[in-house]
Amino acid sequence: MLISTFYEATDNRAGRAEVHQGPTGYYIEFYRADGSLITTEYFPNHSIHYVEDAAENWTFGIKQLNG
Repeated sequence: MLISTFYEATDNRAGRAEVHQGPTGYYIEFYRADGSLITTEYFPNHSIHYVEDAAENWTFGIKQLNG
């Protein structure tokens, strides 16, 4: 289930991070500006606040994706 969406558009980047709740916890799907999925990151032992902060940090360019 989609919980929230964060958008970014800095340094010639644009995309979005979607926070979802699944059966084993929260996860974030990261998308490029063209809508293609970059990666999915799972947070099974973290609160919704932690996960939304991670999504927002990516939109600000603070959080880097591995892989």
